Amino acid sequence: MNPASYPPSQSAAPLAARRLTVADFTTYEHRYHLTHRFPSLPKRHCPHGGCMVAEGHIGECQPWRDLQLVGSDLNVYHTYETLAREDAPGHVSIIVMLEGCAELRLGDRHCSLTPGNGVLLAYAGAQRLSARHIAGQRVRAVNLTVLEQALEEDPRLASLTPLMQARGGLWSLSVSNGLCQSLAEWLSSRAQGAAALLQSEGLALQLLSQALATHDPSRPPPPSRHAEAPIASFRDHRLLERVRNHLDSHPGDAHSLQTLAELACMSPSSLREKFRQTYGQPIFDYLRERRLALAYQLLREGESVQQVATQVGYRHATNFATAFRQRYGVAPRDVE
Repeated sequence: MNPASYPPSQSAAPLAARRLTVADFTTYEHRYHLTHRFPSLPKRHCPHGGCMVAEGHIGECQPWRDLQLVGSDLNVYHTYETLAREDAPGHVSIIVMLEGCAELRLGDRHCSLTPGNGVLLAYAGAQRLSARHIAGQRVRAVNLTVLEQALEEDPRLASLTPLMQARGGLWSLSVSNGLCQSLAEWLSSRAQGAAALLQSEGLALQLLSQALATHDPSRPPPPSRHAEAPIASFRDHRLLERVRNHLDSHPGDAHSLQTLAELACMSPSSLREKFRQTYGQPIFDYLRERRLALAYQLLREGESVQQVATQVGYRHATNFATAFRQRYGVAPRDVE
């Protein structure tokens, strides 16, 4: 059984967090042939792209030509969506989620990524590819992208080429606990130069090895359960989105499972299970993360601890302070 998340390495001091605005996200678009959408940030409320979307760090390295290893460790304050542009090159990606959750779509297939799980993605350029990262959570993930050209030139990767010829797809990927721990350590590593390159090469080889072991070259690999048979129907997804949007818009309100189930037109037990399966965490865990992420943002803007506690739904500032310290490792009064 996978843990709820793979903790960062304790052997090194945390990497300095960086505030990432809409404009910062835009700088990645040309390099990776993608676009971003920020559904909760209308342009009129975000002049010149200055609104902060997330805070943390993104690490990039190129183990060798036509391969890119990207690690993200972000506190997400506003939901954002990433979409592949029409000129995006064909590629195979191996994505591993260490903390938080994300939604991935390729054509009519859907996959919810949760901690300790991976996905093997083959993008042939003919289908719509998008990812969604919801607000109110910490997301730690690693993505290894191999361009189609590398698949053709490296005989070791030949068995992945049929995935491209089949017009792409999504497959679940088994990732060992040991590799997840190594990826978590890499995310928080301060290694530089040759040491950093060797570390990234080793991780890239391990990820590729697990992808090759998962894929049987004699037949297409079985699709993931989430990709082909999600527990929630299309109608359910729309209703779950209604609930999640309601929580995003009213994080400070008192919510009960019964009233949320009525909003979703489901029984309380169905809502509890389908929300967890779709978004990778229990519904009230999601609400707590959303409240604390909003609290962190408000504290950064200078509001008092008591004001923030009330706004995010805590009746007592002491309870809020305890939950905040458990989540971020610092007291609310120490946020700068």
